[in-house]
This record gives sequence, C-alpha cells and structure tokens, in this order.
Amino acid sequence: MNGQMNRNRRAWLGLPAVAALMMAGSALAQDYKWPDNIPPEATAMMEPMPLSPRGQAVVGFPDGPEAASPDSITFTPEELQKLKDGKFTAAIAMNVMDAAWPQLQVAGITAGLKEYGIELVAVTEAKGQPTTQLNDLEQLAAREPDVILSIPIDPVSSSPVFKRIGEQGIKIVFIDNVPVDMAPGKDYVSVIASDNEANGYFAAKAMAEQMGGKGKVGILTTVYNSAYVIQAREAGARKAFAEYPDIVEVAPAQFPGTMEGAYSASSAMITANPDLGGIFAVWDTPAIQAATAAKTLGRDVLVATVDLGEDSAVAVANGEIFSIGAQRPFLQGMAEAKAAAAALLGKEVPPYLSVAALKVQKLNLLSALKEVTQQEPPASVIDTCAGECF
Repeated sequence: MNGQMNRNRRAWLGLPAVAALMMAGSALAQDYKWPDNIPPEATAMMEPMPLSPRGQAVVGFPDGPEAASPDSITFTPEELQKLKDGKFTAAIAMNVMDAAWPQLQVAGITAGLKEYGIELVAVTEAKGQPTTQLNDLEQLAAREPDVILSIPIDPVSSSPVFKRIGEQGIKIVFIDNVPVDMAPGKDYVSVIASDNEANGYFAAKAMAEQMGGKGKVGILTTVYNSAYVIQAREAGARKAFAEYPDIVEVAPAQFPGTMEGAYSASSAMITANPDLGGIFAVWDTPAIQAATAAKTLGRDVLVATVDLGEDSAVAVANGEIFSIGAQRPFLQGMAEAKAAAAALLGKEVPPYLSVAALKVQKLNLLSALKEVTQQEPPASVIDTCAGECF
C-alpha cells in the first residue's frame, strides 16, 4: 500500500477532473502560471467550507451555541459614525506572539479597530504562561479600556479575573476559547474562532481518500489537548476517518509541547505501526516533525494537519505534508474587532462567530497562502513549487 501511495501522491479534491488535471504534471505547469492564469480547479478550492453547526459548550449552551458568520453583524452609516465619535479604546491580551498565527490575529484586530475608529491602547504577550497573562489582564484593566480582546491560556485560573474585569464595565471578546463558568451576553460578548472541526475534517478526509479509504492512521496531538480548538480538530479528523470502514486509527501519539517531543512521539508511533499509512497532526509545526520522522525512518507516510504558514507551505510544496485545513487569522481578527465594535454600540452579538475553514493542497497552495497571510507568497515557497502550485 505504501508504494501505491507514493506513486499517487497528488492533490485530492474529490473530483475526477481534478485528478486528471494533477496527473498531467508538467503539462499543467505549461498551461497555467501563477498568479495570472490559475486553473479553475484551484480557484474552486478557495471557496470556504460550510460552517460546522456549533461551537464550544459554554454556560447556557451545553451543546455549544450555533455558529454564526461574522457577516451576520452589520452597521448602518449612523452607527459607524457613532463609533468614530465615541472615542472608544481597546486592549489585546495574547498568549504568545512568536508565530505567524498570533501576529496575523493582532494585525487583523488592529486593522478592524482602526476601521471603526477605536483606539488600540495596548497589546500584551504572556509567552504562554498563565500567571503572566493574569498579571497582564490586571494591568490592562487598570487602564480602563472599553473592551479587552483576549485568548485565554488557562480556562480555569483566568475565569475569575475575566469576571472581575467584566464587572468593571469593560467588555470582553474572546479569541478561540472561553474560560469555565462564563456566560455569553453576561460575562463576555462573544467568542470568535476558526472552524477547527471543519479544518480537521478536510485535512483528514483528503488524506484518507488518498489512501484509498483503507489502512492505518494515527493522530499526533499535545498532552495539553483539553483546549477546545485541539479537541475540535481531533473530532473533525475522527469524523472523516469514520466515513471509511477500512480506515483504522491506532493509538494516538502525544507530545508535551516541544517540537523535539513531537518528533520523538511521531517516531515512536511510526515504529510501533510498520503499516501506518497516515498521520493527522493537530497543527502544522508538529506535522513537519512527523514528516521528518517518517523520512528519517525511510517510511512513506502521508501527513495532514491544520494551519498554514511559510514552513508548512514549503512542506506542502515538496510533498512532505499532503493536506491542510487552514485558519484565516487575519480575517478572524477583523471579525473580533467587528464583534467588539457591535458590543460598544449595545448591539446584540451572536455568542459564537465562526470563520470558515480553507482547503489547502499543492494545487491551490499559493492562493491559499496569500489568503491566510494577506501577503504575496515568499520566494521560498514559489521556488519549491516549481510551477505546480497556484
């Protein structure tokens, strides 16, 4: 089976026409050229996926609130003017800032706040430390902004701090996760997240389809997988695997957060399962480690994951990662700013706003990377594509 997968390692879209197009190989590069002449199949892949129906379970919504699109929030010209006249202020409390995803989040929030005339007075970074974030939040609250936007690190210890901030009259918009015992519309405005379940589903389904709907697969995840976004990605992947009776999931591999740990966990899973055909990693950095481990062990293992950046794009271009369900963090940041603006006007905001997932394979890689980063693809990716990505 591994040899067959190696021979057929091409982009899957679920359409016979696309499969035929990808098998054309060099003819494709001759007929189409990035960015002026893109194959229609690549353009079709850029259509966002339908939203998963519900989000994280929170107070009042034991099954999770219904997903709403950011487009459900609209403003009249009079409301936009009221925002600009209101001299509102905002602050951002991030978990980390050393990767493309949080940087694009903050860039999107900043652009959105500027559009609505809301002044951004501070951005903090906790470097992944819960206690640091709690201190950051206390300091931000002392500045009395009208709204704080934050991605909580620890859903338990942060809850009382966020509640106290809300009691001060400061509105709270959450990014990705909601702390425990907090009710939307009361303790916070809304939570805005990418559709992580759909991201996991697409990436895993594409991989399973490439495997011919049969074989062994494994999930590479962190030991800190209680976070909703990680759980949603795993659930999406397992939903995809369940559609194929002959796909068998082996015991998952867990790593403690370091990329050395991700490499070791991947190596152990691959070694323990000589006939392993695919690995779904919960985000792109450990996915690269899984691909490296497979290569080091001389094994042909497909890798699928969530999140797209320059490094993972190069991995897609050179065939190390087969499929990605991508978040769109800049657009998510814009949606977070939109929710904050609506709350400042006293408008009702849906408890969960979901940003649609983006399908990524080699065929549409350059278009997807530009959509995610809001920048032209770097030369490192374009050169690796060798005319086969659009």
